[in-house]
Amino acid sequence: MMKRTLLLFALLFISISSTLQAQPALKDPERASRIADGMIDRDDGLSAYREVVLITCKYAMKGGTRSCTSRPITKQIETLTLDVGEDLEDTIGLAIINDPPSEKNMAFLQHDYDQQGKESDQWMYFPALKKLKRIISQDENSPKTGSVFGSEISYEDVEKMHLSDYDYSYEGTEELDGRTCDRILAIPTELHAPKTSYGREVFWIDRETHILLKRELYNRRNALVKTFFCRDIAKHDGVWMFKARIVVNHETRRMTLEKTNKIAVNIPLEDELVGLRSVKDASYRESKMRQIRKQAAK
Repeated sequence: MMKRTLLLFALLFISISSTLQAQPALKDPERASRIADGMIDRDDGLSAYREVVLITCKYAMKGGTRSCTSRPITKQIETLTLDVGEDLEDTIGLAIINDPPSEKNMAFLQHDYDQQGKESDQWMYFPALKKLKRIISQDENSPKTGSVFGSEISYEDVEKMHLSDYDYSYEGTEELDGRTCDRILAIPTELHAPKTSYGREVFWIDRETHILLKRELYNRRNALVKTFFCRDIAKHDGVWMFKARIVVNHETRRMTLEKTNKIAVNIPLEDELVGLRSVKDASYRESKMRQIRKQAAK
């Protein structure tokens, strides 16, 4: 009995030691936190409209580049975002599928909260069933599962990030697509860790625009799960925006390209246009969208 007890203690000690060794020492955490905060709170406009093409396929590496090995699944989408709340610190985002016809008017609605620790509210609307489904996790200490419109972008991936949910480490600078980036390691805090699928993240944050140009997501076994790339950076009405985002899922060997064809920033938007009425009532939404589309530039 004594030997068995000692063995259990030894195994527990090894497990704890391995966990501590796997946790890297944080480098200049205050500087890293300031840079991450600048990325989270960067100016992305008070409102925005995008016309987007979402393309998803299985891929293989050919000649050092990723190429589709399956027929790409393409969806035409329009998105709206609007800052709301007393201090315009919260954000509501709405994405509507226009094509293919079998999925037309399917919608994804998200309400982000600036309040630290408050998770984003998310809903999916299925027009064929006339059903609005709230996206929730199994319990309060587990992450949300599922993907947005069948892409490699998960519900968790698009939730608002809160600075207090992570500990940060400054990992130096690196050139990416001709831009100088600060590389930041983000490790979920003990409180946030059960609510995320990822064990750590690495950010490449552009010094000039504060845009997250590259994001690597690792699981709890330290294996790379996904990589996000943001490309085609340009100013629109004084606001830095990206017009292409690539998401590579290294586990499923699938990738998604999110390409913005048209964009309009800081345009007048009614709160109701990003609300539940707009989600369910396509006629109402379309009557408002015609004018908005005219303001969008390629």
